[in-house]
Amino acid sequence: MNSIVIVGGGIAGLQAAHILQNKGLDFILIEKSMSLGGRVQSEEFQGFILDHGFQVLQTAYPEVQRSLQISKWDLSYFQSGAYVLNEGKFKPFLNPLKSPLLFLKNITAAGATIFDFLKLVWIWLKTQGSISPINSDPETTSELISRYRFSEKFQRNFLRPFFAGIFLDDQLSPPASLFFYYMKQFLEGKAALPKNGIGDIALDIASRIPKEKIRIGVFVTEIKGKTLQLNNGETVLFDQLILATDPKQACELLKINFPPQAHFGSKTFYFSMDKKLETPLPLIHLMPLHSSPLLHFSCLSQVNPALAPEGKHLMSATSLQMDLTDKEVAEELARVLDLSPNDFIFLKSFSIPHSLYKLGCFAEVCQKAEKENIMLAGDYTLFPSLQAALSSGRKAAEKIVASSQTD
Repeated sequence: MNSIVIVGGGIAGLQAAHILQNKGLDFILIEKSMSLGGRVQSEEFQGFILDHGFQVLQTAYPEVQRSLQISKWDLSYFQSGAYVLNEGKFKPFLNPLKSPLLFLKNITAAGATIFDFLKLVWIWLKTQGSISPINSDPETTSELISRYRFSEKFQRNFLRPFFAGIFLDDQLSPPASLFFYYMKQFLEGKAALPKNGIGDIALDIASRIPKEKIRIGVFVTEIKGKTLQLNNGETVLFDQLILATDPKQACELLKINFPPQAHFGSKTFYFSMDKKLETPLPLIHLMPLHSSPLLHFSCLSQVNPALAPEGKHLMSATSLQMDLTDKEVAEELARVLDLSPNDFIFLKSFSIPHSLYKLGCFAEVCQKAEKENIMLAGDYTLFPSLQAALSSGRKAAEKIVASSQTD
């Protein structure tokens, strides 16, 4: 019998396996695909390194600092802020805490006023100390931004598109508590790109787990008592089970209905360019909401040159419109950058219908798992982020460690 089985080799499952390995407990991890990392993966394509969707490593996350060896990594960093489209031109709007002189020089770039600046300072003061990402306050992020009475231009040009890119929700319906939590991370930390893509995160954790404890290319078709039925006909016995799959598969295995509209989708396009952009700072470019099919775009090779072959540049563009075509994206990029669509050579796109999961949709699956003494791991059990994926994997593993010490 495998006393402990982890189903799912995404970040949460890998984190749980890493914790159990450090504690000297025996386990096996089962992953249905032929690669580890779940949504956190990168691949090489025509000499470029493409992440599966636009992703950054937020260095201020507590669990990132605790679990990952980022001090040993070769990281490149976005500058803190964004290019905003104001009066037809992209202008840099910079983090006032990290670039105070430049921020004051460019305070009008996003249509901001001195009152907007003072409100940002007030928010920064509120985020000092420990911030809970989830609380009982029903106020949404959209309602919070309206209540603070930021200027219409600043809302349109920066605040709303910036958080729409974080939430993948142009209505900004996630709770206001998440607004404060994410604001703290971006004000205090850095948004980084690993040298070989975001997939380095999964590879780093997986490198600390013995290969013989990982099985890839097989998946669980049924949970029955203390047994798992695999697609190859094999039966796996267990004493403790961590279900670290995505919530849709967790619902299927626990025989409950997957909640309708419980997720946000996105589509990311990658293009090769020969030209450098005239906006040279390593910043994300935000698009005003509802006036463009794009949420944002970035010349990633301006941040991390290793992502593109020598002499080439890598552009990414992300949209909430799943039916958008690469031709339409190239035309939109050409329009706002005053270039030709032919300047953007399409490489590949990634449609990710379950990019992020909505809060409060998975109480039933959590209750069913608890009833059957199955531990769940995944960001959907907490809140959508790498922080939550790592933390949920740690919590699940530590429950098993604690129970093993009392046996």
